[in-house]
Amino acid sequence: MNVFLDRARLEQIDWREGRPVWMTLAPLRYHSAALGRVLVVPAEFITDLASVPRMILAWWIAGGRGVRSSILHDFAYQFGHWGDAESGDRIVVDKPAVDAEFFTSLVADAISGASPLIARMMYFGVRWGGRGRWADLARAEDLNPEWTAAGWQAG
Repeated sequence: MNVFLDRARLEQIDWREGRPVWMTLAPLRYHSAALGRVLVVPAEFITDLASVPRMILAWWIAGGRGVRSSILHDFAYQFGHWGDAESGDRIVVDKPAVDAEFFTSLVADAISGASPLIARMMYFGVRWGGRGRWADLARAEDLNPEWTAAGWQAG
């Protein structure tokens, strides 16, 4: 069963490039049926959530939706892995797997605000638009400099 085990606890800490920047205040756990594991994004992770283009139609469709899914997705996009909540191991993933989990988590999350149709549109947005963001170490260093210096990236 795909299910978030925690509510998102966030605090806005900055404003960059016309977008709010957020920090998680507590770990966010998600059970992935596809992986058969509980994924975790740790507290103090810095994210810009869903980087929805500010075109009026795109923002109207997807803006502000899927906060928990966006945290989960953004962590793996920055570092190339998720944490295993039970063992503490890294679960190294590739972009297609992360994008698929994003879609699945949007649909599974009753408070995401994304219907299956909107979730599908958001999925295609990350599949096509996320190519430049995947494993972008400069972006990870900008948002999470202490983490990248400590070797949080995969590999």
